[in-house]
Amino acid sequence: MRQSNIDWRYRTMPEHHSCRSRRDGRCDWARGKVMGGSSTINYMIYARGNPRDYDEWAEDGNEGWSYEEVLPYFKKSEDNEDKEIYHHSKKYHGKGGYQTVEWFPYQDYNIDAILDGLEELGYPRTDVNAHKQIGTMKFQTTSRHGIRLSTNGAFIRPIRYKRRNLTIRTQAHVTRVLIDPKHKQAFGVEFLYQGEKTLRTAIARKEVILSAGSINSPKILMLSGVGPKVHIEAVGIHLLKNLKVGYNLQDHVTSDGLVFVLNKTATSANKNERIEDLYKYKNSHKGPLSSTGPLQTGAFIQTHYAHNKDVPDIQYSFDVANIKNLLHSPEDTTNAEPLSYYDGITVRTILLRPNSKGVIALNTTDPVWGPPLIFPGYFTKDPDIDVIVEGIQIAMKLIYTKSFRHIGALIFDIPMPACTKYKFGTKSYWKCIVMEYTTTIYHPVGTCKMGPKYDETAVVDPRLRVHGIKSLRQFSCPL
Repeated sequence: MRQSNIDWRYRTMPEHHSCRSRRDGRCDWARGKVMGGSSTINYMIYARGNPRDYDEWAEDGNEGWSYEEVLPYFKKSEDNEDKEIYHHSKKYHGKGGYQTVEWFPYQDYNIDAILDGLEELGYPRTDVNAHKQIGTMKFQTTSRHGIRLSTNGAFIRPIRYKRRNLTIRTQAHVTRVLIDPKHKQAFGVEFLYQGEKTLRTAIARKEVILSAGSINSPKILMLSGVGPKVHIEAVGIHLLKNLKVGYNLQDHVTSDGLVFVLNKTATSANKNERIEDLYKYKNSHKGPLSSTGPLQTGAFIQTHYAHNKDVPDIQYSFDVANIKNLLHSPEDTTNAEPLSYYDGITVRTILLRPNSKGVIALNTTDPVWGPPLIFPGYFTKDPDIDVIVEGIQIAMKLIYTKSFRHIGALIFDIPMPACTKYKFGTKSYWKCIVMEYTTTIYHPVGTCKMGPKYDETAVVDPRLRVHGIKSLRQFSCPL
């Protein structure tokens, strides 16, 4: 559903170290433009993150955010459909919450081959949402009976027409938060409703809560006069509070390039087989279309750059590949077919703990209606690119495992067009690949940083209240 009418279709600004062979030197950043946000278009993987990340938030002065303190809320929201996981890991999993978590009803042969291969490399099967994350797993998903379950479907739809104190306005585009400049207090929002020419206002009785994601939350705050002084005033907006809004942007960056060609276990299907699969899914929500192919599998590993025991710095995601598209259109190799049909596997080596940071700024030509300017800052600090390269070289060892030999997998070793001057498989080659064919796993965070009052880079406090502005909170990924 990327590049559809429910995608904001954001793109990064050109930068020297990344996305160089993408269209116009810019990477696509898909974001959900619909109730439920990006949970409506993501890969549905249910992975909470590493406990150490939460503990570090608490150590930085964010009281209440340690792993042991947030775990009860994960459990409360979860309705885990797997009896074995729930029975053996009740400390970490919940039953009866709004968010259903399950295994997809269908898996193909390659999933076991990937898991077995990773085990041969020393990565045990584990529950990545329990006490130890390093290892491999067939991920559970945010779905119900083989159907995507977005946050809207899980949390809003069940109560939408039952609660008298809940009114939802769709097709409403918020342009700014209304803030009393004298008392520095939010009292409502301004928005355009269903394409009307005149802006409307909604007045808050208590608080305004902003939850527009890592790109649009900082945009709305800056349009409201809350943000970096120089930038806010440069676009002609009256400054109300000078905060580091839009800074501290971090993302899980990865790349195309490492592809295994499948000989014996390709799942490509002819027209009649696809029609049959379509009817099977329509009638029973089962069959190949009830899954995302090898994307159900993954692993968390450590390179030698990792600093903390039990904290991974690389995640593997196994995406589909369609070999015919790989050389002439690398961007389309994982997008051209339904995820159920593929003849190759792309190993996405994802940088989990980047040192590099970017920034999001208002569009200087059209701050309100123009797309914000996204400067991801990928690979601007060491050793980020070296961590990914080492992760790729570890993943290449899968080709020597018994499980990959058994399925007849081969490494696609024809150099990608922008990197032909380097020998395939060398560090120089993979560095070239990562900078030329950069992509994202769509996890931007940090643009409204959480931190105590003494943290000069923080935008919200541990109670998610915007520093210096009363009655305004900011939830969600920008933290």
